[in-house]
Amino acid sequence: MVAELVFTTDRFRPFGAAAPDVPMLLDGGMRLIEPACLWLMHIALVRGRTRSRQTWRTYGEALYDWWQTLEANGWAWDEVGTGELAAYRDHMLRHPSGHTGRPYARSTINGRLRILSMFYRWCAADGLINRAPLASGELALSRNRPAGFFAHLDASGGIRKVNDLTVRHAALLPRPLAPETIRRLIANMNTRDRLIVEWAVTTGVRRMEIAGLGLSTLPRGSVQPMTAVRIDVTKGGKARVIYPPSPLVDRTRAYVREERAAVVRRAKARDPGYAEPDRLFLTEQGGPMTPRRVGLMFAGVSKRLGVAAHFHALRHTFASVMLRFLQRQADQGAELNPLLTLQTLLGHADLATTAIYLRVVATDLSVIEASVDELYEALL
Repeated sequence: MVAELVFTTDRFRPFGAAAPDVPMLLDGGMRLIEPACLWLMHIALVRGRTRSRQTWRTYGEALYDWWQTLEANGWAWDEVGTGELAAYRDHMLRHPSGHTGRPYARSTINGRLRILSMFYRWCAADGLINRAPLASGELALSRNRPAGFFAHLDASGGIRKVNDLTVRHAALLPRPLAPETIRRLIANMNTRDRLIVEWAVTTGVRRMEIAGLGLSTLPRGSVQPMTAVRIDVTKGGKARVIYPPSPLVDRTRAYVREERAAVVRRAKARDPGYAEPDRLFLTEQGGPMTPRRVGLMFAGVSKRLGVAAHFHALRHTFASVMLRFLQRQADQGAELNPLLTLQTLLGHADLATTAIYLRVVATDLSVIEASVDELYEALL
């Protein structure tokens, strides 16, 4: 294996990195691959629009995959052209991912090409190469395509910059889960996993955010219907407040007193040096549930029951149902902006990201309406 993907820590900070978790690439001799590392450092520490560590990881994984491709084919990183990049694209189109075993989504392929285009343009601007191998062109969006929420503010005239290798793909709307599907999934889960799903579907937290919940952040019982909980482990690293139903918080505290306490006791019996993590949800061995384990847990139950869903669908469900609920409140005279309120609840940096749920609600209003009335009643 030519390249290794590692991340900066308090002890490992090459190039004077001022932050941990920045992805770095090492070659077979465990030396830094300097052009890749310098660009990743630029993305993480200089470029002001990229504050999310998850985004840094995505960029690092794209370069990691590209550097493995370079080595496998005997290509020099600074001598490739459009032909090599086209071959890389075609390989992803024809072969499944070596990591997941599933075919690459076209959006993933385009994302990889976009990241490589950004990397090579930066190298050309910095004088590391003579010219970028990916040329950009302008793509006129189809007149049949529905106008975006901010079309009236679009100064581009419906023109987007794309590179020559971009493949056509149809963007799919997020798909919320029906209440009966969620009830079916929950019925086949243990207490811990059921709670994880309930937190996700009633607050919209991501996998990394549910895995980052700590004992210290869990509030005591409240007489209010909803309980404010501050979360610090978020995609963008910016703390925000979520509002789980108070009965859910009570059930979670019962899990801590009973099932979680039993896991900790067993772990201490096996290992006298065991240190109990602060994380709220633990594995059977007493370690913290990682985002990956959360996703695998949900995927495993879904596959066993024949449900085509991934964990992020719970966030889509929350967003769609909450938007419709907020719209109802506004229609009844509440002084609020449903979309701006939802943006805050979801922690989106860009309102355009939140606006896609307007189309979800408009497209499948009957399902969303039923979810507003049934989903939370089923969970509370």
